[in-house]
Amino acid sequence: MAESTTADLDVNRSYRRLGRAVTRVHQASRTIDPALRPRLESLLHAGEAMDFVARIHGFSDPLSASALESFAVQAGIGRQSLHSTVLPALKAANVADFALDTQGVVIEVQEFLGVTGNLIEQSYRVLQQLNPTIDEIVTLHSIEVASFAPLTTTQHLDQLHRRGFNDQVSETGLNLALATGLTKRVNSVDLAEDVIYSPYVWESGQIEIASFLRGLPSGERDALLGICEQAAQHPGLALPLLAQPTPGVFGAAQKVGLVQAATVKSTGGSGAQTYVFSPTLESEDDRLTTTEALNQRKLFVAHMLFGHERAERSGGRIHDPVVLVRALLNRGSVGPASNISTDYHLLEAHGIVRVRETDHGRAYLELVKEEIVEGGLAWLQNSSTSAGTTDPTVNLLRAPDEFTNPEQTRAGAGDLGAADEIARSAILELRKELQRATRQDRPANPR
Repeated sequence: MAESTTADLDVNRSYRRLGRAVTRVHQASRTIDPALRPRLESLLHAGEAMDFVARIHGFSDPLSASALESFAVQAGIGRQSLHSTVLPALKAANVADFALDTQGVVIEVQEFLGVTGNLIEQSYRVLQQLNPTIDEIVTLHSIEVASFAPLTTTQHLDQLHRRGFNDQVSETGLNLALATGLTKRVNSVDLAEDVIYSPYVWESGQIEIASFLRGLPSGERDALLGICEQAAQHPGLALPLLAQPTPGVFGAAQKVGLVQAATVKSTGGSGAQTYVFSPTLESEDDRLTTTEALNQRKLFVAHMLFGHERAERSGGRIHDPVVLVRALLNRGSVGPASNISTDYHLLEAHGIVRVRETDHGRAYLELVKEEIVEGGLAWLQNSSTSAGTTDPTVNLLRAPDEFTNPEQTRAGAGDLGAADEIARSAILELRKELQRATRQDRPANPR
Protein backbone atom coordinates (compact mmCIF):
# COMPACT_ATOMS: atom_id res chain seq x y z
CA MET A 1 0.00 0.00 0.00
CA ALA A 2 1.34 3.42 -0.94
CA GLU A 3 2.19 5.76 1.92
CA SER A 4 -0.02 8.78 2.48
CA THR A 5 1.53 12.04 1.29
CA THR A 6 1.30 15.38 3.07
CA ALA A 7 -1.14 16.48 0.38
CA ASP A 8 -3.33 13.43 1.06
CA LEU A 9 -3.39 14.20 4.80
CA ASP A 10 -4.32 17.82 4.11
CA VAL A 11 -7.20 16.67 1.89
CA ASN A 12 -8.40 14.23 4.55
CA ARG A 13 -8.32 16.93 7.23
CA SER A 14 -10.24 19.25 4.92
CA TYR A 15 -12.85 16.56 4.26
CA ARG A 16 -13.24 16.00 8.00
CA ARG A 17 -13.79 19.71 8.62
CA LEU A 18 -16.29 19.94 5.79
CA GLY A 19 -17.98 16.73 6.94
CA ARG A 20 -18.44 18.21 10.40
CA ALA A 21 -20.00 21.27 8.75
CA VAL A 22 -22.50 18.90 7.05
CA THR A 23 -23.52 17.49 10.43
CA ARG A 24 -23.90 21.00 11.83
CA VAL A 25 -26.27 21.95 9.03
CA HIS A 26 -28.28 18.84 9.90
CA GLN A 27 -28.38 19.68 13.61
CA ALA A 28 -29.60 23.19 12.80
CA SER A 29 -32.08 22.02 10.15
CA ARG A 30 -35.17 22.56 12.31
CA THR A 31 -34.25 26.21 12.78
CA ILE A 32 -33.52 26.92 9.10
CA ASP A 33 -36.12 29.02 7.30
CA PRO A 34 -38.29 26.73 5.13
CA ALA A 35 -37.80 29.14 2.21
CA LEU A 36 -34.05 28.50 2.44
CA ARG A 37 -34.19 24.72 2.60
CA PRO A 38 -34.51 24.05 -1.18
CA ARG A 39 -31.22 25.87 -1.74
CA LEU A 40 -29.51 23.57 0.77
CA GLU A 41 -31.25 20.35 -0.28
CA SER A 42 -28.13 18.23 -0.80
CA LEU A 43 -26.58 19.37 2.48
CA LEU A 44 -29.77 18.50 4.34
CA HIS A 45 -30.09 15.10 2.64
CA ALA A 46 -26.46 14.24 3.47
CA GLY A 47 -27.01 15.04 7.14
CA GLU A 48 -30.23 13.03 7.25
CA ALA A 49 -28.50 10.08 5.60
CA MET A 50 -25.73 10.00 8.19
CA ASP A 51 -28.24 10.48 11.01
CA PHE A 52 -30.05 7.38 9.69
CA VAL A 53 -26.81 5.37 9.57
CA ALA A 54 -25.91 6.46 13.11
CA ARG A 55 -29.31 5.33 14.40
CA ILE A 56 -29.10 1.83 12.93
CA HIS A 57 -25.43 1.41 13.87
CA GLY A 58 -24.63 -1.09 16.63
CA PHE A 59 -27.55 -3.52 16.36
CA SER A 60 -26.28 -7.09 16.46
CA ASP A 61 -29.40 -8.54 14.81
CA PRO A 62 -30.78 -7.50 11.40
CA LEU A 63 -33.49 -4.86 11.64
CA SER A 64 -36.88 -5.49 10.05
CA ALA A 65 -38.11 -3.47 7.10
CA SER A 66 -40.55 -1.60 9.32
CA ALA A 67 -37.81 -0.79 11.85
CA LEU A 68 -35.53 0.53 9.11
CA GLU A 69 -38.27 2.78 7.76
CA SER A 70 -39.10 3.92 11.28
CA PHE A 71 -35.49 4.92 11.94
CA ALA A 72 -35.48 6.75 8.60
CA VAL A 73 -38.57 8.73 9.58
CA GLN A 74 -36.92 9.66 12.89
CA ALA A 75 -33.96 10.99 10.90
CA GLY A 76 -36.30 13.11 8.77
CA ILE A 77 -36.36 10.83 5.72
CA GLY A 78 -39.56 9.82 3.99
CA ARG A 79 -40.03 6.39 2.42
CA GLN A 80 -39.62 7.62 -1.15
CA SER A 81 -36.48 9.64 -0.35
CA LEU A 82 -35.03 6.66 1.50
CA HIS A 83 -35.34 4.41 -1.53
CA SER A 84 -34.61 6.85 -4.33
CA THR A 85 -32.01 9.20 -2.82
CA VAL A 86 -30.56 8.26 0.55
CA LEU A 87 -29.76 4.55 0.18
CA PRO A 88 -28.19 4.90 -3.30
CA ALA A 89 -25.99 7.77 -2.04
CA LEU A 90 -24.91 5.77 1.00
CA LYS A 91 -24.02 2.80 -1.20
CA ALA A 92 -22.11 4.91 -3.72
CA ALA A 93 -20.12 6.50 -0.88
CA ASN A 94 -19.33 3.05 0.61
CA VAL A 95 -21.09 3.95 3.84
CA ALA A 96 -23.83 1.31 3.59
CA ASP A 97 -25.25 -1.41 1.35
CA PHE A 98 -28.85 -2.48 1.06
CA ALA A 99 -31.18 -5.10 -0.37
CA LEU A 100 -34.73 -4.74 -1.73
CA ASP A 101 -37.52 -7.27 -2.01
CA THR A 102 -39.29 -8.06 -5.29
CA GLN A 103 -41.58 -5.04 -4.82
CA GLY A 104 -38.69 -2.65 -4.30
CA VAL A 105 -39.07 -2.29 -0.53
CA VAL A 106 -35.89 -2.17 1.54
CA ILE A 107 -35.52 -5.31 3.61
CA GLU A 108 -31.91 -5.05 4.76
CA VAL A 109 -29.31 -2.34 5.31
CA GLN A 110 -25.71 -3.12 6.16
CA GLU A 111 -23.94 -0.03 7.51
CA PHE A 112 -20.18 0.58 7.52
CA LEU A 113 -19.98 3.38 10.07
CA GLY A 114 -16.47 3.33 11.50
CA VAL A 115 -15.29 0.78 8.92
CA THR A 116 -14.69 3.10 5.97
CA GLY A 117 -14.22 6.22 8.10
CA ASN A 118 -15.86 7.90 11.06
CA LEU A 119 -19.16 9.74 10.79
CA ILE A 120 -17.81 13.15 9.86
CA GLU A 121 -15.46 11.76 7.21
CA GLN A 122 -18.25 9.72 5.68
CA SER A 123 -20.65 12.69 5.75
CA TYR A 124 -18.66 14.57 3.14
CA ARG A 125 -18.38 11.49 0.93
CA VAL A 126 -22.15 11.08 1.00
CA LEU A 127 -22.61 14.76 0.11
CA GLN A 128 -20.37 14.32 -2.93
CA GLN A 129 -22.66 11.53 -4.17
CA LEU A 130 -25.69 13.85 -3.94
CA ASN A 131 -24.29 16.25 -6.59
CA PRO A 132 -24.39 19.44 -4.49
CA THR A 133 -24.65 22.79 -6.26
CA ILE A 134 -21.81 25.30 -6.25
CA ASP A 135 -23.86 27.44 -3.86
CA GLU A 136 -24.15 24.52 -1.43
CA ILE A 137 -20.43 23.79 -1.61
CA VAL A 138 -19.38 27.39 -0.99
CA THR A 139 -21.90 27.67 1.86
CA LEU A 140 -20.30 24.62 3.46
CA HIS A 141 -16.85 26.18 3.06
CA SER A 142 -18.07 29.45 4.55
CA ILE A 143 -19.43 27.59 7.61
CA GLU A 144 -16.13 25.74 7.96
CA VAL A 145 -13.96 28.88 7.61
CA ALA A 146 -16.01 30.70 10.25
CA SER A 147 -15.63 27.77 12.66
CA PHE A 148 -11.85 27.95 12.41
CA ALA A 149 -11.28 31.64 13.24
CA PRO A 150 -13.20 34.92 13.46
CA LEU A 151 -12.30 37.02 10.41
CA THR A 152 -13.45 40.33 9.00
CA THR A 153 -15.89 40.05 6.11
CA THR A 154 -13.09 40.96 3.69
CA GLN A 155 -10.76 38.32 5.14
CA HIS A 156 -13.51 35.68 5.18
CA LEU A 157 -14.34 36.28 1.52
CA ASP A 158 -10.62 36.22 0.70
CA GLN A 159 -10.37 32.76 2.22
CA LEU A 160 -13.21 31.59 -0.03
CA HIS A 161 -11.47 33.15 -3.05
CA ARG A 162 -8.32 31.21 -2.17
CA ARG A 163 -10.40 28.04 -2.35
CA GLY A 164 -11.33 28.77 -5.95
CA PHE A 165 -14.69 30.54 -5.59
CA ASN A 166 -15.26 33.79 -7.49
CA ASP A 167 -16.55 37.00 -5.91
CA GLN A 168 -20.23 36.45 -6.63
CA VAL A 169 -20.24 32.81 -5.53
CA SER A 170 -18.29 33.66 -2.36
CA GLU A 171 -20.73 36.38 -1.35
CA THR A 172 -23.66 34.05 -2.02
CA GLY A 173 -22.09 31.35 0.15
CA LEU A 174 -21.45 33.76 3.01
CA ASN A 175 -25.01 35.09 2.87
CA LEU A 176 -26.45 31.56 2.86
CA ALA A 177 -24.21 30.56 5.77
CA LEU A 178 -25.39 33.59 7.73
CA ALA A 179 -29.00 32.75 6.90
CA THR A 180 -28.61 29.26 8.41
CA GLY A 181 -27.58 30.78 11.72
CA LEU A 182 -24.46 28.59 11.78
CA THR A 183 -22.33 31.60 10.86
CA LYS A 184 -22.78 34.93 12.61
CA ARG A 185 -21.39 38.44 12.46
CA VAL A 186 -20.61 41.15 14.96
CA ASN A 187 -19.67 44.72 14.11
CA SER A 188 -16.24 46.02 15.07
CA VAL A 189 -16.06 49.77 15.55
CA ASP A 190 -12.25 49.65 15.49
CA LEU A 191 -12.19 47.82 12.15
CA ALA A 192 -15.21 49.64 10.68
CA GLU A 193 -16.28 46.22 9.39
CA ASP A 194 -18.20 43.16 10.50
CA VAL A 195 -16.35 40.17 11.94
CA ILE A 196 -17.64 36.80 10.75
CA TYR A 197 -17.51 33.96 13.25
CA SER A 198 -19.12 30.66 14.20
CA PRO A 199 -20.32 29.57 17.65
CA TYR A 200 -18.20 26.47 16.97
CA VAL A 201 -14.95 28.45 16.83
CA TRP A 202 -14.09 27.43 20.41
CA GLU A 203 -13.91 23.79 19.30
CA SER A 204 -11.04 24.39 16.86
CA GLY A 205 -8.42 23.57 19.50
CA GLN A 206 -6.35 26.63 18.62
CA ILE A 207 -6.90 28.19 21.99
CA GLU A 208 -7.67 26.99 25.51
CA ILE A 209 -10.86 28.73 26.59
CA ALA A 210 -10.06 29.24 30.27
CA SER A 211 -6.56 30.60 29.57
CA PHE A 212 -7.95 32.95 26.96
CA LEU A 213 -10.73 34.25 29.21
CA ARG A 214 -8.30 34.90 32.07
CA GLY A 215 -6.52 37.36 29.80
CA LEU A 216 -9.62 39.48 29.19
CA PRO A 217 -10.40 42.65 31.17
CA SER A 218 -11.70 41.77 34.63
CA GLY A 219 -15.38 42.56 34.06
CA GLU A 220 -15.63 40.36 30.99
CA ARG A 221 -13.47 37.65 32.55
CA ASP A 222 -15.54 37.44 35.71
CA ALA A 223 -18.78 37.24 33.73
CA LEU A 224 -17.71 34.36 31.50
CA LEU A 225 -14.90 32.39 33.08
CA GLY A 226 -16.88 30.79 35.90
CA ILE A 227 -19.63 29.28 33.79
CA CYS A 228 -17.18 28.03 31.14
CA GLU A 229 -15.05 26.29 33.76
CA GLN A 230 -18.12 24.74 35.40
CA ALA A 231 -19.35 23.43 32.04
CA ALA A 232 -15.94 21.89 31.29
CA GLN A 233 -15.51 20.30 34.72
CA HIS A 234 -19.08 18.98 35.10
CA PRO A 235 -20.55 17.84 31.75
CA GLY A 236 -24.33 17.80 31.98
CA LEU A 237 -24.55 20.23 34.89
CA ALA A 238 -28.17 21.27 35.44
CA LEU A 239 -28.67 24.92 34.51
CA PRO A 240 -30.06 25.94 37.95
CA LEU A 241 -26.75 24.84 39.50
CA LEU A 242 -24.66 26.99 37.16
CA ALA A 243 -23.20 30.12 38.73
CA GLN A 244 -24.29 33.20 36.77
CA PRO A 245 -22.58 36.30 38.18
CA THR A 246 -24.34 38.60 35.72
CA PRO A 247 -28.00 38.32 34.59
CA GLY A 248 -28.24 36.91 31.09
CA VAL A 249 -24.59 35.95 30.89
CA PHE A 250 -25.34 32.26 30.30
CA GLY A 251 -27.60 33.01 27.32
CA ALA A 252 -25.00 35.38 25.88
CA ALA A 253 -22.18 32.84 26.30
CA GLN A 254 -24.42 30.20 24.72
CA LYS A 255 -25.16 32.40 21.69
CA VAL A 256 -21.47 32.79 20.85
CA GLY A 257 -20.73 29.11 21.58
CA LEU A 258 -18.71 29.40 24.81
CA VAL A 259 -21.12 26.91 26.37
CA GLN A 260 -23.68 24.50 24.95
CA ALA A 261 -27.08 23.62 26.35
CA ALA A 262 -29.47 20.74 25.71
CA THR A 263 -33.01 20.60 27.08
CA VAL A 264 -35.24 17.63 27.79
CA LYS A 265 -38.97 17.90 28.39
CA SER A 266 -41.46 15.47 29.87
CA THR A 267 -45.19 15.18 29.24
CA GLY A 268 -45.65 14.74 32.98
CA GLY A 269 -45.64 17.32 35.72
CA SER A 270 -41.85 17.22 35.98
CA GLY A 271 -41.61 19.73 33.14
CA ALA A 272 -38.27 20.47 31.50
CA GLN A 273 -34.64 20.72 32.48
CA THR A 274 -31.64 22.24 30.67
CA TYR A 275 -28.17 20.74 30.96
CA VAL A 276 -24.91 22.54 30.18
CA PHE A 277 -21.87 21.22 28.29
CA SER A 278 -18.53 22.61 27.17
CA PRO A 279 -17.70 22.95 23.45
CA THR A 280 -14.32 21.34 24.11
CA LEU A 281 -16.11 17.99 24.43
CA GLU A 282 -16.57 17.98 20.65
CA SER A 283 -12.88 17.97 19.72
CA GLU A 284 -12.05 15.44 22.46
CA ASP A 285 -14.64 13.09 20.93
CA ASP A 286 -13.30 13.12 17.37
CA ARG A 287 -11.33 9.91 17.83
CA LEU A 288 -14.57 7.96 18.23
CA THR A 289 -16.57 6.38 15.43
CA THR A 290 -19.74 8.42 15.74
CA THR A 291 -18.24 11.52 17.41
CA GLU A 292 -20.52 13.91 19.26
CA ALA A 293 -21.56 15.50 15.95
CA LEU A 294 -25.13 14.23 16.43
CA ASN A 295 -25.32 15.00 20.17
CA GLN A 296 -26.12 11.39 21.11
CA ARG A 297 -24.08 11.48 24.31
CA LYS A 298 -25.78 14.68 25.37
CA LEU A 299 -29.14 13.02 24.68
CA PHE A 300 -28.21 9.96 26.76
CA VAL A 301 -26.74 11.91 29.67
CA ALA A 302 -29.69 14.31 29.75
CA HIS A 303 -32.09 11.34 29.98
CA MET A 304 -30.17 9.78 32.85
CA LEU A 305 -29.88 13.04 34.79
CA PHE A 306 -33.49 14.02 34.15
CA GLY A 307 -34.64 10.63 35.40
CA HIS A 308 -32.60 11.14 38.55
CA GLU A 309 -33.41 14.79 39.24
CA ARG A 310 -36.81 15.57 37.80
CA ALA A 311 -38.91 12.42 37.47
CA GLU A 312 -42.02 12.35 39.64
CA ARG A 313 -41.27 10.91 43.08
CA SER A 314 -44.59 9.06 43.11
CA GLY A 315 -43.52 7.09 40.06
CA GLY A 316 -39.98 6.46 41.23
CA ARG A 317 -36.70 7.92 40.07
CA ILE A 318 -33.36 6.63 38.84
CA HIS A 319 -31.65 6.28 42.21
CA ASP A 320 -28.13 6.68 40.86
CA PRO A 321 -27.37 7.32 37.16
CA VAL A 322 -23.73 6.23 37.46
CA VAL A 323 -24.61 2.88 39.03
CA LEU A 324 -27.40 2.31 36.51
CA VAL A 325 -25.24 3.08 33.47
CA ARG A 326 -22.33 1.03 34.78
CA ALA A 327 -24.69 -1.91 35.23
CA LEU A 328 -26.04 -1.42 31.71
CA LEU A 329 -22.48 -1.60 30.33
CA ASN A 330 -21.42 -4.56 32.46
CA ARG A 331 -24.54 -6.68 32.05
CA GLY A 332 -25.83 -5.48 28.69
CA SER A 333 -29.26 -4.80 30.21
CA VAL A 334 -31.02 -3.51 33.32
CA GLY A 335 -34.48 -4.25 34.62
CA PRO A 336 -37.11 -5.48 34.64
CA ALA A 337 -39.19 -2.40 35.47
CA SER A 338 -42.71 -1.49 34.51
CA ASN A 339 -41.94 1.91 33.05
CA ILE A 340 -38.97 0.99 30.88
CA SER A 341 -41.44 0.06 28.15
CA THR A 342 -42.74 3.64 27.92
CA ASP A 343 -40.01 5.99 29.10
CA TYR A 344 -37.08 5.56 26.72
CA HIS A 345 -38.54 6.01 23.26
CA LEU A 346 -36.24 8.95 22.43
CA LEU A 347 -33.16 6.86 23.22
CA GLU A 348 -34.68 4.01 21.21
CA ALA A 349 -35.35 6.32 18.28
CA HIS A 350 -31.64 7.14 18.16
CA GLY A 351 -30.71 3.45 18.43
CA ILE A 352 -28.80 3.98 21.69
CA VAL A 353 -30.78 1.39 23.68
CA ARG A 354 -33.47 -1.16 22.96
CA VAL A 355 -36.48 -2.05 25.11
CA ARG A 356 -37.39 -5.72 25.49
CA GLU A 357 -40.80 -6.30 27.00
CA THR A 358 -41.77 -9.31 29.10
CA ASP A 359 -45.12 -11.06 29.42
CA HIS A 360 -46.05 -9.25 32.63
CA GLY A 361 -46.02 -5.63 31.50
CA ARG A 362 -42.44 -5.08 32.58
CA ALA A 363 -39.40 -4.54 30.40
CA TYR A 364 -35.60 -4.63 30.21
CA LEU A 365 -33.43 -1.79 28.94
CA GLU A 366 -30.79 -3.29 26.63
CA LEU A 367 -27.50 -1.78 25.47
CA VAL A 368 -27.06 -1.11 21.73
CA LYS A 369 -24.49 1.67 21.28
CA GLU A 370 -21.77 0.80 23.77
CA GLU A 371 -19.58 3.70 22.62
CA ILE A 372 -22.28 6.27 23.35
CA VAL A 373 -23.09 4.83 26.76
CA GLU A 374 -19.39 4.56 27.74
CA GLY A 375 -18.86 8.20 26.81
CA GLY A 376 -21.99 9.13 28.73
CA LEU A 377 -20.76 7.29 31.81
CA ALA A 378 -17.54 9.31 31.83
CA TRP A 379 -19.54 12.55 31.76
CA LEU A 380 -21.92 11.33 34.46
CA GLN A 381 -19.03 10.41 36.73
CA ASN A 382 -17.71 13.97 36.45
CA SER A 383 -21.14 15.35 37.28
CA SER A 384 -21.97 12.94 40.12
CA THR A 385 -21.32 13.12 43.85
CA SER A 386 -22.49 9.55 44.31
CA ALA A 387 -20.42 6.90 46.02
CA GLY A 388 -21.93 4.42 43.61
CA THR A 389 -23.06 1.77 46.04
CA THR A 390 -26.80 1.47 45.49
CA ASP A 391 -28.58 -1.03 43.28
CA PRO A 392 -29.72 0.32 39.89
CA THR A 393 -33.40 1.18 39.74
CA VAL A 394 -35.22 2.29 36.62
CA ASN A 395 -38.78 3.33 37.31
CA LEU A 396 -39.93 6.67 35.93
CA LEU A 397 -43.43 8.07 35.77
CA ARG A 398 -42.59 10.35 32.84
CA ALA A 399 -39.19 10.33 31.16
CA PRO A 400 -38.26 12.86 28.44
CA ASP A 401 -40.35 12.85 25.29
CA GLU A 402 -38.67 15.88 23.67
CA PHE A 403 -35.01 16.79 23.23
CA THR A 404 -33.81 20.22 22.13
CA ASN A 405 -30.21 20.11 20.92
CA PRO A 406 -27.66 22.91 21.43
CA GLU A 407 -28.23 24.34 17.96
CA GLN A 408 -31.98 24.67 18.51
CA THR A 409 -31.52 26.05 22.01
CA ARG A 410 -29.03 28.63 20.77
CA ALA A 411 -31.36 29.76 17.99
CA GLY A 412 -34.08 30.51 20.55
CA ALA A 413 -31.98 32.96 22.57
CA GLY A 414 -33.21 36.55 22.22
CA ASP A 415 -31.57 39.93 22.71
CA LEU A 416 -29.69 39.95 26.03
CA GLY A 417 -28.45 43.53 25.91
CA ALA A 418 -25.32 44.20 27.94
CA ALA A 419 -24.63 40.50 28.45
CA ASP A 420 -24.52 40.06 24.65
CA GLU A 421 -21.96 42.84 24.41
CA ILE A 422 -19.69 41.05 26.87
CA ALA A 423 -19.79 37.84 24.86
CA ARG A 424 -19.37 39.62 21.53
CA SER A 425 -16.32 41.45 22.82
CA ALA A 426 -14.79 38.05 23.57
CA ILE A 427 -15.23 37.11 19.90
CA LEU A 428 -13.48 40.30 18.78
CA GLU A 429 -10.65 39.69 21.24
CA LEU A 430 -10.38 36.08 20.05
CA ARG A 431 -9.82 37.36 16.52
CA LYS A 432 -6.89 39.48 17.75
CA GLU A 433 -5.50 36.61 19.81
CA LEU A 434 -5.52 34.17 16.89
CA GLN A 435 -3.90 36.77 14.65
CA ARG A 436 -1.13 37.26 17.20
CA ALA A 437 -0.68 33.50 17.43
CA THR A 438 -0.47 33.24 13.64
CA ARG A 439 2.19 35.94 13.59
CA GLN A 440 3.88 34.12 16.49
CA ASP A 441 3.79 37.23 18.63
CA ARG A 442 3.09 34.92 21.58
CA PRO A 443 1.61 31.45 22.13
CA ALA A 444 -2.15 30.99 21.74
CA ASN A 445 -2.19 28.93 24.95
CA PRO A 446 -0.39 31.02 27.57
CA ARG A 447 0.44 29.07 30.72
